[in-house]
Amino acid sequence: MGRDLPNDLLHVLFVKVGGLVHRVRFAAVCRSWRAAAIMARHAALPTLPWLIFDNDRDDKCNMRRVYCPEDDGFLRFPLPKALFGKSFAGTHDGGWVAALGDDKHLAIVNLFSGAEVPLHAKDMTSFYAYKKVIFSESPTSSRCILATITTRDSIALCRIGCPVKRWTAKIFNGPRLIDIVFYNGKLYALTDLKDLVKFKIGVNKDSRPVVTVELHMQIGGRPFKWATNIVELHGKLAMVAKHCFYDNTYRKHFFFHIFVLVDESTKENTPKWEEVTTLGDCALFFGRMWTKALCVPAAGCGGVKRSAIYADDVTYLTSFDGHGDCVFPMGNGSSEHATKFVGPYTCCHVPCGMWVLPPDF
Repeated sequence: MGRDLPNDLLHVLFVKVGGLVHRVRFAAVCRSWRAAAIMARHAALPTLPWLIFDNDRDDKCNMRRVYCPEDDGFLRFPLPKALFGKSFAGTHDGGWVAALGDDKHLAIVNLFSGAEVPLHAKDMTSFYAYKKVIFSESPTSSRCILATITTRDSIALCRIGCPVKRWTAKIFNGPRLIDIVFYNGKLYALTDLKDLVKFKIGVNKDSRPVVTVELHMQIGGRPFKWATNIVELHGKLAMVAKHCFYDNTYRKHFFFHIFVLVDESTKENTPKWEEVTTLGDCALFFGRMWTKALCVPAAGCGGVKRSAIYADDVTYLTSFDGHGDCVFPMGNGSSEHATKFVGPYTCCHVPCGMWVLPPDF
């Protein structure tokens, strides 16, 4: 009977389906339901990231545990063969991940299609510092540039379409680099002094990408010392500062501050960090390997709400009010990993995961 439903009703049903897994199941019912899903894709709820855990790393294990915040549930996800025995090192929208094996050779693979991008500069043995690998654009483009912070706090680059088998590195003589991001076609780095460094990317005679320091911005009004990530928020560069402390009962408390960059790069004006008190229509997915602010409908998207922070390290979300005093569990008591309530936050006893934004099916 369900297969004979009119297209208008199928459209209404699909728009109300929350979560990528449920949308895929909807499309798999039959041809008419798949056609309705394709036609209504633009009106569906936005695709939100999954948190994939790296704790089952084994050459013979092809499964990973994945948390879907929209559905507030876990599932088991089969890895493509090219990722067996590798650890995640970075990700790009559409399900692309960077991963390295024990030999520190890099692979760029799509988690969902299994496609692997040919890469000549695979060997990262001499400089990989267990920092994230970031992408300037989709790795399907030969113009895509990969970047990472090295063991010597320099910037290393390679271009996917470049035939040269080595990365290029730029030593930065300044404060320690703690995070990098591509923003408006430029590479930016955040230092441990909360300064921003803008790099200009060019090419050398071998067509390898090279970077030079275009601008070192010493930011006025430095907030405090726990900044960890830079991210784009509503078209501006933003710094995410996460802090934890113990109260007199030894309970652990987490809170976040977020600052946007004001008056970015003119010699006449000193740029500064300005604190924001709301994420507006966005939720922030915060992680060591990937941090991004994504728009969420006013009514939410499954279990995901606006102006909330979803973190990968202790698997919790906190209302963004600057103090972390309104916190909700991610995962229910029936999941394999018991959720433990400690003070004002919940901690799921699993190793750090990595946010991955699936393709828009």
